[in-house]
Amino acid sequence: MELKQALEKPYTEQERTNFIVYYNHQLGYEIRETEIALEAWGYTQEELDQQEAERIAKLHLTRGDVFRALLLAKGVTRTMIRSIIETMPVSTEEEIIAKEMALIDFDEALEFYRGVALIDTVGEQLGITPEQMTKFFETNDYHELITE
Repeated sequence: MELKQALEKPYTEQERTNFIVYYNHQLGYEIRETEIALEAWGYTQEELDQQEAERIAKLHLTRGDVFRALLLAKGVTRTMIRSIIETMPVSTEEEIIAKEMALIDFDEALEFYRGVALIDTVGEQLGITPEQMTKFFETNDYHELITE
């Protein structure tokens, strides 16, 4: 967290209230009172980006949600999706493991999580951007997969 704003003492009760209402109630900053000021503390951009990445990674849909959406949006079946994964080129041990992990996720996962690499890999092969995929996982609306 970083200091976003400070209201130096002395201040009136009205200034204190206005500061708290604006910086805490409206902007969501944490208010700390020190001996010399009332301070508004908020997350850094890096912390906010990390929180957003964690939120997105946890988004999930059922297998049926994903398969139905890909069928409706791109006309691909489960068999076609599995084929995409199976034909992924591999040349290193790391790529072999990633491919096997993708097949395990595809075959065994009850739900698909947005943060799993398989989702972006399949999306890329089908011309779906990461942003479109995230929006789909947020809304469960297959139209997000065909909207630019």
